[in-house]
Amino acid sequence: MKYLVIQRRNAIKALLLEKESITINEVVQQFGISIETARRDFDALAEEGFLNKIYGGASLRRRTSAMVPLDLLTHTFSAGKNRIAARAARFVKNGDTIFLDSSDTVFRMCDSLMNQEITVLTNSLKAIGKLSASPSVRLICIGGLYHPMQEEFRGPIALEIIQNFQVDRAFITCRSFDFTHGIGTTDEDQAFFKRSVLAHAEQVNLLADHSRFGRVSFVKFADFTDIHNIFTDEPVSSEWKEFFESHSISCYECLADNASESDTSP
Repeated sequence: MKYLVIQRRNAIKALLLEKESITINEVVQQFGISIETARRDFDALAEEGFLNKIYGGASLRRRTSAMVPLDLLTHTFSAGKNRIAARAARFVKNGDTIFLDSSDTVFRMCDSLMNQEITVLTNSLKAIGKLSASPSVRLICIGGLYHPMQEEFRGPIALEIIQNFQVDRAFITCRSFDFTHGIGTTDEDQAFFKRSVLAHAEQVNLLADHSRFGRVSFVKFADFTDIHNIFTDEPVSSEWKEFFESHSISCYECLADNASESDTSP
């Protein structure tokens, strides 16, 4: 398959998101290009701030404000995101009022929510489109300035709207988190909006695949003390488990074999 330059570079981004480091030879073989072309791709992505060039290849840049195209995020770690979304959806009960952010992982909860008698507050265009077909979901849409790259509404109008609501549970994601720098994203406006959501939710649920652990993004929007539950798709290290426990955070490992489902939570 032949790729346009932008398609190939986006595919390289997807590889880096999954593997964290790749070699020039991997790129040459996978895309059928020359070593010189692969190096030019690495140069362009390094200038964009997405990767660091290393000897013989590249590694995902850990401190980056570069935005990842939505279609890449949609197709990365898909199976794990489905497990995370299905597990998180079990926390939603009839009669709940919930907030759903615009992330791909949170959007995957919608299939499990279609027949529940709940109120959903969201700024996600995809969630609005999906849940509007539900006969039982009471849907409240947060408007504002539309951002097509994230398919979400935010900005001053959205911030003003969110001030009028209080929800039982919020379901959000992030771009990164680490022990020292807290929970972050790449965009200031998005961070301001997420902070406001956290302030208006009784319970905050963070849906984060394994690629978000131990990384730092451009802007912090939450401390770990703001989070009640974390859902992820791979086993968590003992260091992270101890950290979560010390912050009274329940961590749900949503594994393919359900090996961690020994808890009695919803």
